[in-house]
Amino acid sequence: MNYWKHSLLSQKKFKGAAADYLELHRFMDSSKLFCFHIRHRILLHNTYGIDLCIQKFGTLLTHSGGEKLLVRDIAAEHCKEDLLGAVPTLNHWFKYADAGLADYIKPVYPADSTLKEFILRPLLMSGLKSTLIITHSNFGIYLAKELLGLEYALELSQHIAGVPVSELLQLIPLKERWQYTPDLKQLKDLEDEHHQ
Repeated sequence: MNYWKHSLLSQKKFKGAAADYLELHRFMDSSKLFCFHIRHRILLHNTYGIDLCIQKFGTLLTHSGGEKLLVRDIAAEHCKEDLLGAVPTLNHWFKYADAGLADYIKPVYPADSTLKEFILRPLLMSGLKSTLIITHSNFGIYLAKELLGLEYALELSQHIAGVPVSELLQLIPLKERWQYTPDLKQLKDLEDEHHQ
């Protein structure tokens, strides 16, 4: 599902205009810029991605109708729409891949405490070293730019070298149906509404 369809679904669920939600859904799907495959969802379609949305957009979003909504709830709905109603944690995505990915990750510990906290956050949230592919990759540099600014992204790029995140994502098995199945009922409802 593309981020415009997610925005239309948010409009239907939360009111306001679809454009009110576009940037949030664009961010949730920004991982497609690095892996144009359903595996891109591994990176942000989880509680870690929801946490990053709150960091980027704030706790509340006010839509064009003036109503305040929790960013957490909008981002969680994005996950549910793409993942058969699931809102997974990083552990749900990476539990079958930790041993296989560990050799590809060489953790970095920059002196700057803000950057250090940013790049270690996936590990701190999950306890799984494999989750560091999110921040220890070209996608991590992008996230640093989006969340911390260009200077932090450039600093991180000095520490990170290696395999593109798209290649590392291929090492994560998709064993559960929710990992590759969108909520087709919500899509159908949206299409039916559009054709009326």
